[in-house]
Amino acid sequence: MSSAAERAAHQVLLIAVILVGIGVVMIYSSSSALAGTRFEDSGFFLQRQILRAGLGLIIMFALSRVPLRFCRSLARPLLLCGVSLLFLVLIFGEGRSAQRWLPFYLPALTTLTFQPSEFVKLVLVLYLADVLSRKEGEMADWKAGLVPRLVIVGLVLVLIVFQPDLGTSLAIGAVSLVMLWLGGAGTIPLAGACGFGGVVALLSVLSSPYQLQRIATFMGETDPQGAGFQVSQGLIALGSGGLFGVGLGNSMQKHFLPEPHTDFVFAFAGEELGLFGTLSVIALFMALGVHGYRIATQATTYHGFLLASGITVMIGVYALLNVGVATGMVPTTGLPLPFISYGGSSLLWNLSGVGILAAVARDRSAEPSRSRSLARDLAWRRSGRSAVPGWMPPTAPATNR
Repeated sequence: MSSAAERAAHQVLLIAVILVGIGVVMIYSSSSALAGTRFEDSGFFLQRQILRAGLGLIIMFALSRVPLRFCRSLARPLLLCGVSLLFLVLIFGEGRSAQRWLPFYLPALTTLTFQPSEFVKLVLVLYLADVLSRKEGEMADWKAGLVPRLVIVGLVLVLIVFQPDLGTSLAIGAVSLVMLWLGGAGTIPLAGACGFGGVVALLSVLSSPYQLQRIATFMGETDPQGAGFQVSQGLIALGSGGLFGVGLGNSMQKHFLPEPHTDFVFAFAGEELGLFGTLSVIALFMALGVHGYRIATQATTYHGFLLASGITVMIGVYALLNVGVATGMVPTTGLPLPFISYGGSSLLWNLSGVGILAAVARDRSAEPSRSRSLARDLAWRRSGRSAVPGWMPPTAPATNR
């Protein structure tokens, strides 16, 4: 492993730990009043998040040491498992307004809930990295290379839309399109897939009153006591924070936001930590993206490049959409802020993704591949010429060229 890749691996692990720490503090500060009222225990949400964070960090560091060939061998079985869970959640799922969680009953203990879509978002990245690296040079053929991949991605997205969970479906779709483009798929076929996906999303919105109301609110319909309540309260929280915030535990909006520790935890952080706090969180996500990019470009295999790129984009898309919702820049999606929002499924699978990202940096395999330079190879494919043989990452040693 090169020294640059090693440093990047250490950085992504450290950033993940810092973000989880910020999340634990923000969850306790934002949920203590709600937990005291609802469960008569101000630490109810904190205790559960600490347990999840501890488990997630153990998994993250363990996966950072797992050989990539092991993750690659599990990609297809895990995808099959994920699709099966998406079918099961449509039948046995629970939720207040959507069937998104599968309950697991533990005798004499408690009931655990699991969100399959959070599992599938990472599994789909593993699958696409595997299949696109195997099909290298074939993705320019949209009929034989692209369509079979789109069918699988489309099945996953449709199952998530049926829950209904349009926001998660759009986020996973965006990550999949980026990976397909990096894998050599043509821009025009992907644009066509986007158009078809847009039609499906429109039908979902028109058939779902609450989604339609969210879009109407975003487009300017004033509804501060209805569909726009969370957004308006979130903006008030951000505005109340000023430069340095009102201080930990001094928030007023946690008494008005219905679930301040979940989707709108970024707005809550803005109130207690101010602009300095929110910009620090954004800077941490940007740093994670930069180091993820470095790991991708340092990868010794094309599979590692695709896997690191996919995980980095996955975390970045979720963070961008959550911040966009909290600041009123995009319609409400219900997506958590990675590592910070309360929730076990999101936290565990995002930390697992960071662990695999670090494993890419530690990977020393040198599988033969058919592309010398990714950017040049993609350009040649789109111009209709044959691919240049022999993938080499920019910093690979000369003996591997």
